[in-house]
Amino acid sequence: MFHDHAPFATLHPDIARRPLVKRGAVSMTLDPVEFRWNGHRVALSRVEATLLAALMRRSRLNWDMTAGVLADAGSCPDSRDVLIHRIRRKFADVGAADPIETVRGWGIRFRTEADRSGSTAFWIGATEDETVLA
Repeated sequence: MFHDHAPFATLHPDIARRPLVKRGAVSMTLDPVEFRWNGHRVALSRVEATLLAALMRRSRLNWDMTAGVLADAGSCPDSRDVLIHRIRRKFADVGAADPIETVRGWGIRFRTEADRSGSTAFWIGATEDETVLA
């Protein structure tokens, strides 16, 4: 899913901002992939970030899709439950609600928490400067 390539700022030196995906209180910047909850950085490992990025973009992943994302990231699909637990714990550490809902027998869904202004909007393609991250 994520490949090693030149960072966004290197490819576009005239643009200091990075592309952004935002769902309510959770925002994800690209190149490199970083997550924030209401402006607070959530430090995820590369594999955790890859899994959450796929989930955030698609809203839901069945177990087969989740296994594919993990395999593409070079991780064992059997580590799925541990990775989901770690993501949940790291979000809890910054005071966020659980961003992942498990759908028994099917997969996982992204759980959107309202941001500080009460919005649960899904933005894609915005830039860091165009949204309030703090």
